[in-house]
Amino acid sequence: MLIKKIFYRELVDNAMKILIVMVFILPMTELFKLLEDGGTSGIPTQTLLAFVLYGTIASFPMILTISCFLTIVITINRYCKDHEFVIWLSSGVSPFMWLKLVTQFAIPICVLCAISTIYITPWATNKKDEYAEYLSKQKTNIMITPGIFRENSSGKDVFYLDHYSLVTGYAKYIFIQYTRDDDVVYNVTAMEGKIDNADGITSVTLKNANRYQTSNGNNDNYGRFDIKFDELQAKIKQDYNPLKLVDRGVNTFSLSHLINVINNKHNKDAQAELSWRLSIAIMMFVMMFLAVPISIQVGRIQSNFVFILPPIIYAIYNQIILTLNGYINQGITHSMIVVQMIHIGLILIGLLLTYYKTYPKGYWFSRNKK
Repeated sequence: MLIKKIFYRELVDNAMKILIVMVFILPMTELFKLLEDGGTSGIPTQTLLAFVLYGTIASFPMILTISCFLTIVITINRYCKDHEFVIWLSSGVSPFMWLKLVTQFAIPICVLCAISTIYITPWATNKKDEYAEYLSKQKTNIMITPGIFRENSSGKDVFYLDHYSLVTGYAKYIFIQYTRDDDVVYNVTAMEGKIDNADGITSVTLKNANRYQTSNGNNDNYGRFDIKFDELQAKIKQDYNPLKLVDRGVNTFSLSHLINVINNKHNKDAQAELSWRLSIAIMMFVMMFLAVPISIQVGRIQSNFVFILPPIIYAIYNQIILTLNGYINQGITHSMIVVQMIHIGLILIGLLLTYYKTYPKGYWFSRNKK
């Protein structure tokens, strides 16, 4: 059918353009957020790429939903502005045929969105948490930067080295400043040493080290030589809070683990999470379904309103689903059927709006089969 071939060709072309733009916008947004967090929480800049990658993969269903929805709105609205839609209607093509074409276009994409939501997004979220755990554990290794003075989290201890081998752990020209509980400050210097790390604690073994007392609270004997060591072992401890699986959110659970938790423990959080994962793909299908009647503008009214109304509808729709899932989480409702009724209701609204947009000339089936 000619109209199907032309319509799908334009849909695919617009979808690719919008998807490429969205794939560039979201990582940049994620990057700016991480850069802001890095200034306050100390996220190393060399790890930002991994966080951006995992965050983008986890948000792929949202990118897909927005891209496909805008694709349908832009394509059909362009038909209406160029009066092609009126010509098709006058030729006997039913407006509900557009719903059929959009449905056929949406089903495989919604299946892809469901796979991403159920499997890929939890995996990416879990990997992001695991990477954050690894960085927390290896924070002392990250703070060891040759040629730069580094402080620990308390700000009382200072560490410096001039050369460092990550493979062997060998270091040269080491300087350590630490403060005892009685506020006495010491400087320790050594020509060489070895660095080991385990569970967030960095052990520094110094060879031929010298210790100097720089302050004892009243500046007496400032810079006095204190003692010489043939070998000295110092430890630099950082805050390390490992993320256990039980402490992670249910949004990181795999589908099998999520179902097991629901069956064995009747966990309300897991039920709400499963309902939300299923709802994302269904919401994508419903929004693409609603995009058809929203985009149809057969009158003289300009179609700028078309691009304002959909975000409002999606925000209200999304908030209703989140509220219902919150009720499942709180135990107010124990069934996901209530959530599914909202989806079915909006599909019926889409059917009625499609008929209303072409009333009184609306008809269910195309009159011209050619």
